[in-house]
Amino acid sequence: MPNFGKGNKMKFCTNLIDTPLHLLILLNFCFTVRDVSGDVFKLSLLHKALKDKSVASDYRLRREVPLTFNASVEHHDNLNGKPGQGYYIEVMIGTPPQKLNVLVDTGSSNFAVAARSYPEISTFFHRERSSSYKEIGTSVYVPYTQGKWEGTLGSDIITVSSLPNISFTANVAGITTAENFFINGSNWQGILGFGYAEIARPDSSITPFFDSFVHQTGIPNMFSMQLCGPVSNSNSSDIQMGGTMILGGLDSSLHIGPIFYTPIYKTWYYEVILLDVQVGGVSLNMDCKEYNFGKTIVDSGTTNLRLPVKVFSNIVTRVQQSLLHTNLTTPFTSFWTGDEILCWGRNKVPYNNFPVITLALPATTDSMFSLNLSPQQYLRPVNDDNDTSKEEDCFKFAITSSESGTVIGAIVMEGYYVIFDRQNLQVGFAESVCSVRDDKARKSNVQGLQKYTGNYKDCAYVKVETRDNTLNIVAYVMAGICGLCVLPLFVIFAQWQLRKCFCRRKKLERSNSDLTDLVSDR
Repeated sequence: MPNFGKGNKMKFCTNLIDTPLHLLILLNFCFTVRDVSGDVFKLSLLHKALKDKSVASDYRLRREVPLTFNASVEHHDNLNGKPGQGYYIEVMIGTPPQKLNVLVDTGSSNFAVAARSYPEISTFFHRERSSSYKEIGTSVYVPYTQGKWEGTLGSDIITVSSLPNISFTANVAGITTAENFFINGSNWQGILGFGYAEIARPDSSITPFFDSFVHQTGIPNMFSMQLCGPVSNSNSSDIQMGGTMILGGLDSSLHIGPIFYTPIYKTWYYEVILLDVQVGGVSLNMDCKEYNFGKTIVDSGTTNLRLPVKVFSNIVTRVQQSLLHTNLTTPFTSFWTGDEILCWGRNKVPYNNFPVITLALPATTDSMFSLNLSPQQYLRPVNDDNDTSKEEDCFKFAITSSESGTVIGAIVMEGYYVIFDRQNLQVGFAESVCSVRDDKARKSNVQGLQKYTGNYKDCAYVKVETRDNTLNIVAYVMAGICGLCVLPLFVIFAQWQLRKCFCRRKKLERSNSDLTDLVSDR
C-alpha cells in the first residue's frame, strides 16, 4: 500500500467508495489510520457516504466491523470527577464561549446548566452574555431519585472542549431552581444527558444533545466511555477519578480483548436484560424476571450497582456467607446498607476475600456473556476526609437496593470499556486498560460466549398497562348506556358528559403520575 498523506488518504477512500468488494478493506484502512489525528468531522463525512451504500447498510457488516478511530491525545482523559459525585466533561457554551463542566449521564436526556449562582458551585452560564443564545421559554422540571431542578429551555452553540473544531446548536435548559442537585466541591455546574428523546423533559419533542450532535455533524450515532475510577493525586488529599469519552466512535487503545455486545431492549434509557446474577460463580437461582423487575439500565449518572430489593437481599446474604470462610468479619450490619464504612490498613485491603459478582447478559438469541465484577469495583473508596485515620483505606459497599429496577452504574462501568452503539441498538463491553488499585487482586473481566437456551426477552419486566384497560371498560360502559337510552333525556346526556370529563381528568392525572422517574445516586 503506498504511503498516503492525510488529505490524499481521505481522497483515496472516497474515490473507491463505489467498489463494494473493497468495502471491508476500506473500513479497516480508512477508519483505523493513525494520521487522521482525531479529525472526527472528515471521518464523519466518509461514514455518511458509506451509509448511503447498500453494502454498508447490511446489519451484520455494521455489527462485525464497528467504526473505530485513533483519537488525538486531546480526546483522552477528558473525564474527571470524585467518588460518588459522578464524571464530568468540559463544554463551551455560547458566543463568546463560556466554559462549564457538566455531569455525563446516560440515565437522562436533558442538557442543563446552572443559570444563576448557587452556594455549591463557583460559576454558571450567563445567558445574557451570549449573543447566540435563543430563549425558547419552555419550562422544564426534572426530579431525580435524590434532588430535582427546574428551569427554562433555550438553545445555543455548543462545543465539547476535547473536540474544539466541531460546534453545533443544541437545546440547553438554564437551571433557575435546584434542590439537592448540585454538590459542594464536585466541580460540575450542570448535567449532560445522553439518553433517548422518550425520557426528555418536558416531553419527547425536546431533541436531546447527542441527537443534535449526530444530525448536524454527521458523526456516527455512537459513543463510548472508559471510566477509570479513582486515580492517585499527589496534589490533593481528595481521591480523584478520570476517564475518556469518545463521541462518534470507539478507540481500540482503550480496551483489550474482544467487545461483547448485548441488545438494547428499549430505547428510552439504555435498557438491557439481565439473564443471571452469580456470587462467587454460583447463581442466585432466581426467576430472571426478578433481576429486571422494573427495568435494567446502563447509567453512568448512577454511582452504584442498584438491584431490586429481593435480588439485593440475596446477594448480601451470599457475600456474607462467603466471608464466613475467611478471617474477615464485618461487624456493621449498616455497612451493607451503605450507611457505614469499613477500613483497613493502608494498602492492606483484603480484596481476594470478597467474592466476584457476575452479571450475565444476552449476546444473541442463543448465547450470552458475563461481566465478572471484581471486589475492587464494588468496594468503593471514600475520600480521605471520611477515613478514620490517614493510615487507613476506607470503603463503602457500592451495591444498593432499588425500588425502580436494576441500574448498572458507574462502579460496574469502571471495570470495562463501554460502547453505546445507538446505530445498531446495542451496548458493548470490553476489558478496560485502566489501572487498578491492587495489581495482585482479581480484576474485572468479560467472559464469553456461553450457550444460552430460551428466549432472553422472556426475562424482561413487562409493565401491566392498567390505564388503557380502564378506559376501555369505561368506554364499553358508556356505549352500553347509550344503547339502552331510547330517549335523548337531558339528564342522561348530562351524566354522560360528566363521566366523560371525569375519565379525561383521571387519564391526565395517571399520565402525570406515571412519568418515568430518572435514576440517580448522587
